[in-house]
Amino acid sequence: RAAWEKTLGVNTWGPIHGCQAFVPAMRASGAPGLVVNTGSKQGITAPPGNLAYNVSKAALKTFTEGLEHELRQDDATKAGGGGARTLAAALLVPGWVNTSILLKSKRAEAEATGAAFDADEVFFHEAKPAKGAWMPDQVVDFLLQELEAGRFYVICPDNEVDRSTDNLRMTWAMQDITCDR
Repeated sequence: RAAWEKTLGVNTWGPIHGCQAFVPAMRASGAPGLVVNTGSKQGITAPPGNLAYNVSKAALKTFTEGLEHELRQDDATKAGGGGARTLAAALLVPGWVNTSILLKSKRAEAEATGAAFDADEVFFHEAKPAKGAWMPDQVVDFLLQELEAGRFYVICPDNEVDRSTDNLRMTWAMQDITCDR
């Protein structure tokens, strides 16, 4: 239960609370703004094996879609149906990224238990990148490019999975419903 609460707390409630704290002031300012929530391909395709994570990211996807809808409605109401967007939301869905999240987690576990820690034992991180994963700056560059193109869903490829493969995986997952699998 604690693992579920932590996963949902970080991946779902963290962004929701952040939006609840900041979006009202962003709306009130009238200045252009953007909320980018970080989703996951697993929140779309829901493969077996990590249920709490899948649920947390699926919930965040749904929340961000709903937030974007509300923000579009706000702009339409203010502008009488026309005019430029003031505040928008987007869902960043990274592929495999060389982050140091696991490294930091393993280091914290070792410190908490007094165990020895060897960074080389961690499969990959920013200082020891996996060939198949993108570096964080590649994700940021892709995000900016996609936002410039007006995308809400920013589905990042990586060095192992291209957009066509992602599209096939997402289509297959959605067909679980339409094909009654």
